[in-house]
Amino acid sequence: MDDELLGLAEACRPILGGYPIDPQCGSDPSDSGLLHLTCEMLADAPSAEYDEAALTEVADALRAELSDVPAFTTEAGPPIGNIAGAVLDVWPEEGTVALIERIRSAIRKARGDEALQHSGGRPHISLGYSYGTASSDPLNSELRNKVLPRRASLRVDRVHLLDVAWTFDDGLGGWRMTWEPVAEIPLGR
Repeated sequence: MDDELLGLAEACRPILGGYPIDPQCGSDPSDSGLLHLTCEMLADAPSAEYDEAALTEVADALRAELSDVPAFTTEAGPPIGNIAGAVLDVWPEEGTVALIERIRSAIRKARGDEALQHSGGRPHISLGYSYGTASSDPLNSELRNKVLPRRASLRVDRVHLLDVAWTFDDGLGGWRMTWEPVAEIPLGR
């Protein structure tokens, strides 16, 4: 995890704590927690229906498709509150968008067009997910006025295939994301 990026996420964490947002970075400043940049979802079947052979097929397709994609550096930020929680936009986005298109190509080859049923919108890193409602106006004011620097470098040198689950957390009073690693695919190898 890039130290600048982790520092930016940690600077946002105390502010997010005042809102119904489950932070994705860990409570320890050195813990990246569940910070992530979603590139694509497999949407042709629930994850429980993906057996080991299907996951291996997707991982192999990703390895083949990404073997000539070089690692790159971009930036994340500034922090923005929105209806889903809080995010860091990724900019410039050309390298990230090109990577996402290659990932989509690998998924299409392994699982067909029906596996691609979602658009994540602009590339972004999720700082935290909403589990209730609140006005984003004061949140955005706090993020804008209290978090400096507002951008961080981001080194993209691998893709992780994850088995993601959303479970209701009684203590939180809302949904919480968890995941299990399936495969790690280095770029350009």
